[in-house]
Amino acid sequence: MKPSLKQIFCTLGFASSLIFTALTPAHAELDIEEKNVIYINASLEDGDDSTYPENWSDEKKIRDKTYNPHTDSSQNYLHHPRYFVINGKNAVYYYPLSESKHPALLYTRLADMNFYALTQSYGSSKQPLNLKPQLPNQLKDHQLFSIQQHGKNLILIFRSRYVLTLAEKQHNASLHSMFADNTYRISYELIEVTAQGKLLHRTSFIAPNPENGMSFGPKLNEKSADYDNNIIEYQTKTPGEYRTIKPYDIEHLYDYQHGKLSKHTQKYMLSPSERAALKEEYEAIDAEKMEDEYRESQRGETPEPSSCLNDFWVFNDKAAPKAVHWGNPWLQQQTVLYAKFLKEYEQGISYKWPAFRQLFCKLR
Repeated sequence: MKPSLKQIFCTLGFASSLIFTALTPAHAELDIEEKNVIYINASLEDGDDSTYPENWSDEKKIRDKTYNPHTDSSQNYLHHPRYFVINGKNAVYYYPLSESKHPALLYTRLADMNFYALTQSYGSSKQPLNLKPQLPNQLKDHQLFSIQQHGKNLILIFRSRYVLTLAEKQHNASLHSMFADNTYRISYELIEVTAQGKLLHRTSFIAPNPENGMSFGPKLNEKSADYDNNIIEYQTKTPGEYRTIKPYDIEHLYDYQHGKLSKHTQKYMLSPSERAALKEEYEAIDAEKMEDEYRESQRGETPEPSSCLNDFWVFNDKAAPKAVHWGNPWLQQQTVLYAKFLKEYEQGISYKWPAFRQLFCKLR
C-alpha cells in the first residue's frame, strides 16, 4: 500500500521540524564514515500485507478478530490525534490526557483551523489556550509540537512560527548555504497540565536563529543512563564561527522542571567530519513550505470520514458533543443501530473493543 499525499506531507511536517538533525553529538565523535547498503523489500512490511498490525488499514484492523487497539502503537493516545466528523462536514481533532474512563481532552483543530482548548467530557467546560506571539516578526501560526509526560503531569509543547525578515534571511545565508532557504524562526511555549486538565504553569522562550539540529524531550541522567521525564530538555545548536581553523557552534540547552526554566550555553567544537561537511554546498528542501502549500490546497475539502476504529475511541473518550451527528458513514445508514449508538453514547455507556466491534462495526 503506497502512502497517500496526506501521509507524505504529515511526515514532512514532522521532518521539517528536525530538518538539521544530521550533526548530533554522538555523530560528532566519529571521524570515519562507514556506509552499508542494505536492500529491503519494503512492500512486505507495508500496508495490509505487513506482519505488524500498526501498518494495517483501519478496515483490516476492524475485521481481524485478534486485533487489539490497546497494544497498537499507532493508536497511542499522546502520539496520534483522534478525531470525529460532525454532520459529515467539520472534522474535530483531539487528544485524551489520560487513558482513564471519560478523560479530560485537548482539542487541537476544528475544521480548517487550529484551535487549542482543554475540555471535559462531551466538549464541556472549554478552556481555550490563547497563544500569543513572542517576536515582532509576522506570525505564521501556532502548532502543537508534542505532548510529553512530566512526572505525574503532562507538558503541552507549542511551536510558533514567524516569517524571517529580509535581514535575517541574508544573515542566515551568509553563515552557510544550508541555512539559505530557511523560511521561519521559532518560539516555544510549554504548558504544564494535570491529567485531569487543570492548567498549572506556562513558560515560553525564543529559539536561536538559525538552528543546526534540535531535540526536545526527557533529560538524560548521566549517572543512571536513563531518561528522566521530571526534567524536559530542549537542545539545539546555532553557528558560532565557521571561518576559522577550529570552527564551532554554540550549543543552547534549556531545562524545564515544573514551572521553572533554566538556560545554559557552551561552545561546541566541530569534529573533522563536520568540518568537512561545511565545505559542501547544500540544495535545501523546504519541507515546511511544501507542507504549508499542501494544507492550503486542502482548505474547504470534505474531511475524510471516520472509521469504526476512530468511533470506538471517541465513544469511550466522550469527545464529541451531545446532540450532534457523528460516526462512520456505514453506521449512520443503520437507522435503528445508529439511534442506539447515540443514545448509549449520551448516557455515558462505554464498551470494550470486542463488544463495540461486534455491535457497531461493519464486519463484512
